[in-house]
Amino acid sequence: MERPNGKQIKRQIMIGDIYKRTKLLSRTCLKIALVLPQEVALCNLIRGHLIEKATDMAIKSKGLMDTQNPEYFLQKLSNAKEAADGCQYWLDMIQEESYLDSDIINPILAESGAISNLFALAIKKIKPNN
Repeated sequence: MERPNGKQIKRQIMIGDIYKRTKLLSRTCLKIALVLPQEVALCNLIRGHLIEKATDMAIKSKGLMDTQNPEYFLQKLSNAKEAADGCQYWLDMIQEESYLDSDIINPILAESGAISNLFALAIKKIKPNN
């Protein structure tokens, strides 16, 4: 079996870091979904979508660790970015509707945006003509 080179090891560490961050953000979003007011109809809609996008983002990020095929990796990366963007959208909605205190939601929104940017930068690095 061939030993990984420095570039491959660095990539695995980077992917592992992204996965840890998306997993933590996903868990945080699930907790947010659980504390949204039950009696507000829009919160019920947001709750379902936030749970879906947050878990999807973490699962798709984990899938990045399982592939060596560049085209498949790019596809997985694009899917993870799309899920991260969806998560960001629903977090924005929670902030705009003031369902959570800004001291709570703002750092979570910042991390969500940072993760989405990481995915975008990785896509651009792999496929610069995007």
